[in-house]
Amino acid sequence: MNDNASPDQFQDPDVSTTELDEVIHANKELYDKLNKLPEIEALEAIAIEEEEDLDRGDKPHPFLVLVEKLKYFYSKNELIRYASWSILLILISTTALTMIEYDMFKESVSGQVGKTFIFGGDEANWLDTFFHTFWWSIVTFTTVGYGDVSPVTHLGKFLTIIIMLLNFGVVTLLGGAVASVLVAKRLTGDDTLDESKFNGHLVIAGWNSYVPSILKLIDANVDATDTVILVNVTDRDIIQRATTGYERLDIHHIPENFTHESVLRKAFLEKAGTFMIIPDNSGLLPHEEPDEDKTVLTCLTAKSISESCNVIAHVLDTETVSHLERANANEIVIPDDHVPHLLAKHVTDPGVPQFFDELILQEEKDKGLQEVKIPKSLNKQSHNKISAFYKFKYNWLLVGYAIRKAGFSLDDQMGESGSPLIRSMIKEQLEGAGVNLTSDEHVVVEINPPDDYKVDEKHSALVLR
Repeated sequence: MNDNASPDQFQDPDVSTTELDEVIHANKELYDKLNKLPEIEALEAIAIEEEEDLDRGDKPHPFLVLVEKLKYFYSKNELIRYASWSILLILISTTALTMIEYDMFKESVSGQVGKTFIFGGDEANWLDTFFHTFWWSIVTFTTVGYGDVSPVTHLGKFLTIIIMLLNFGVVTLLGGAVASVLVAKRLTGDDTLDESKFNGHLVIAGWNSYVPSILKLIDANVDATDTVILVNVTDRDIIQRATTGYERLDIHHIPENFTHESVLRKAFLEKAGTFMIIPDNSGLLPHEEPDEDKTVLTCLTAKSISESCNVIAHVLDTETVSHLERANANEIVIPDDHVPHLLAKHVTDPGVPQFFDELILQEEKDKGLQEVKIPKSLNKQSHNKISAFYKFKYNWLLVGYAIRKAGFSLDDQMGESGSPLIRSMIKEQLEGAGVNLTSDEHVVVEINPPDDYKVDEKHSALVLR
């Protein structure tokens, strides 16, 4: 394969049908050989291998999830905590009174219900008596007190006195907890997010006209995350109108300043899959420009929370790029850089801009140019084999690879050599020279590589579906 060949060399119209058949036949034979590899016994198994691994590895037992949710609600919610203690107190008092005043409560339930008992049939049994005592405890606990039945023994009356005295404190606490929840909701305007449902989610800091389009594309891609947290101080009604109608996305809004560390922690940034920072138009007049210093500050804050956080920063001013690079932003998007190229392509290569429009701007559900994971069984295979797999299995065109590369890590480069003093001196010199000493990942692409190009576990496929 000649990488330096000119496009004119491939525009020979005299291509025979025999040559075309040979090329197609060769590709089909390549696919057949690929299918016979020992590690690829069933193509269907390859297609779902990654998903099965994720399902087995990421999903904890449902009982453990329920326990964690109950623990979270109990520790974070005063209302649930007080209600739990109230129910426990009622159950303890009901059990004690059932044992102490069994004959009295049994006679009472027999006189009121007659012979239509749920548990005992024609005669009240222990469960019927316990339920009647439980009803009496609730009536007493809530200060309703019908007076149709009351304890007769000294011990039963003593327990009833305790229940009635405790009632004042518990009811007061419950009322205060309810009022606290209502006041907090009125002040914040939003519910506290449930941490258990956020893992690998997307956090978008800032608000402008691009956000609805971003959400639309993410909603259309079934492989992308379906949980999004928006952090900005834009009016809640505007956010609600702009984020309705998405079929797949679960969108939450935190109406606070995203430059503050405490606010980013509310969005569970340390557990997020991607953190996107965009120029923020919240509260600006039509002629005002977003403050891009907030983008740099937010990136620094995000990295202080989680150094491995995948930060994507959208900037309008190219002078901000160097500051974001020093802040270890993983990806920096400058949309204006693409405009001159697309305009020039209308002159030099008509059709190329329209091609990009079809791929990006008019992407349908699960269509277009997308990144997909390469099955583990194809690891270490050559580009032509992987290309044949996607072509004949899914009818996808493999156009290249996205490769996740780490930044410069001094520990990885030096290994075990060098004293701590020397390491410290080298690190100071490198940082002073502006060299990035982070191991954060960033993405590079390899487009249309040679047929013998080898892939590894850091590669993912860029396919045209």
